[in-house]
Order: sequence, then structure tokens, then C-alpha cells
Amino acid sequence: MSLGASERLPARLIAFRLDPQAAARRRRKVCYIARRKAHPASSERLALCSWDVLVTNVPTEMLTAEEARVLGRARWQIELLFKLWKSEGQLDASRSLKPARILCELYAKLIGLVIQHWCTVVGCWSCLERSMTKAGRVVREYALALARSMDHPRRLREVLHDLVADLQVSCRVNTRKTHPNHGQLIRESVHAA
Repeated sequence: MSLGASERLPARLIAFRLDPQAAARRRRKVCYIARRKAHPASSERLALCSWDVLVTNVPTEMLTAEEARVLGRARWQIELLFKLWKSEGQLDASRSLKPARILCELYAKLIGLVIQHWCTVVGCWSCLERSMTKAGRVVREYALALARSMDHPRRLREVLHDLVADLQVSCRVNTRKTHPNHGQLIRESVHAA
């Protein structure tokens, strides 16, 4: 198969049939959104709810269908990171009505989120068993200590050392038997290979 409007590129279509419960959940969501937009859900859209469909240009020798499915979920992890930034970082909320103050508050929150993200990258990013939501909460608990130690390099090192140690032993993702989390899926695919 090949895809592209002007330049045709070789591609693979990978499809996995979902279990009936997952397909039913997707259909309910599609119908709910269609009702809110005041138009019926198409039969084609409802039929697609039974499938996980991926398109890739990576050859089969380099990426199996199951590995592609796990990588597809990794994309969702990135979406979750941005969702976390918006919800936990309160990027869409402001205590002011003045545009200049709203912009200043937005920049301050973004700076805080970048610092929070940097701390989680240093402290626990490489460990699949860590929850970024829980890690963000731990970093926010250290926010005042970090701010107070900014002018004192030795104290800042100590606070960061304590923070990283905290992140490496806490913030565990809850494991699931029926619907494994992303880290579990990666570990399973690595052990299977």
C-alpha cells in the first residue's frame, strides 16, 4: 500500500480487533459526541470503533505489529504529558482579567512546568514504573524549598538531591492485570523479544 497526495510513500496498515467491552466503550463515546453535535454517528465510524488501526512506514523486519501497537500508545503518553501540564499546571485558569497580568501568569506557570518537567526527567523519567502525575506532585511539594535555595548553590544541590531521591523511591504507577499500563506493555514486549 502507498499513501500521499503528491508523493506516494510505501506504508503498512496494521489493525487489531478490540475486545467487545473496549469497542462498546468507544461506540458510547462516539454516540455521545455525535448527540452533542446534533448529528447521527455514521455506520462506518461505529464499525471502526471495533479496531485499533495504525499506519506506519517502518518495515516489518524492524517493527512487528505488536511493537507498533505499543509505540502507538507511547504517543498517547506524550498527549497525557500535555494534558497533565494543562490540568495540574492550571494553564487555562487565571486570577486576573487584565491581559498583561494573564500573560505574565501564563509565562510564570510555563516556567514552573519546565522546571517541574526537568526535575522529573532527572529524577525518574527513565523508570517506567513512575507516574508523571505523582512525580509532578512531589516536585510541587519541593517548590518552596527550591525557590528559597536559588541564591545558595550548595543548598540548591542538597534540595535537588533530596528531590531526586524522593522521586526515585516514590511515585509508583499502579500496575493493572486486566488493562496493563504503558510501562508494563513495554516490559512485556522487551521480555518477549
